[in-house]
Amino acid sequence: MGKKMMDVLDELVPDRATPGEMLRALRKRERLTLEEMEKITGIRDNNLSAIENDRIEMSQHYAEVFASALSVHPMIFLYPNGKFEKSSELLKIEKRAAKFRKHG
Repeated sequence: MGKKMMDVLDELVPDRATPGEMLRALRKRERLTLEEMEKITGIRDNNLSAIENDRIEMSQHYAEVFASALSVHPMIFLYPNGKFEKSSELLKIEKRAAKFRKHG
């Protein structure tokens, strides 16, 4: 039986992959060029490259497009390696929200 997808990704992707690194790994796993991904997704190859290099943020829309093109769940791009790490901005929001919560 073939390797599981996560085993393949472990070989292709760094431990703490960014969304762009995950996209590149999955694209290469399918042996697709940027030009072929452009034809599949309608997203220009220079923008695809910018996403893979984390110069353009991985939005929900992009994650859904790439997931459809690569037959994976969009969460793999939004939360690479199955982890959600809160940014400093989100941590500040949590702290501010905690001040307003009323515990009963």
